[in-house]
Amino acid sequence: MRSVLLAWPGLALGITFVDDFVAGPVLAATGAWVGGRAGVAVGVVTFTVLVGVLVASALLASRVMDPRHRERIDTVVGRAAKRRVIGRYVHRVGDDHPWATAVVAAVVSPVLAVLLARMVHPTQRLVRTSVIAVLAYGVAFSVFYTGLGAGIGDLAT
Repeated sequence: MRSVLLAWPGLALGITFVDDFVAGPVLAATGAWVGGRAGVAVGVVTFTVLVGVLVASALLASRVMDPRHRERIDTVVGRAAKRRVIGRYVHRVGDDHPWATAVVAAVVSPVLAVLLARMVHPTQRLVRTSVIAVLAYGVAFSVFYTGLGAGIGDLAT
């Protein structure tokens, strides 16, 4: 159990990188099946709550993160910082920079935004950062996929 706890932040980060393949089709199907605004609302609320649980668990587990996983996250941070569009926001995440946090969370990953904030600002509580990251990612992602599914469902009828 301890090894899972130590590896959880890295696993949670990996989950947010592949959720397009799993959660995207499920949200699109929900939007098509329920349809319209109700389908979008169900998808947004459900997915945002699940992302909130994932981010909160990664944040709690990051307090005792394994040094190997911290190095991997540092590598991801280094790669992300070199990107032209997102690079300027990567080192500015945290409670003091809500817009940078929202951009990193929506474009890359909410777990990465929270882990970056944990590494850059280890003394911050990161409550605001977590909420902003969850809302930025959860709402943008789920509105896109459920809206797409609802639109396709409306076209099919």
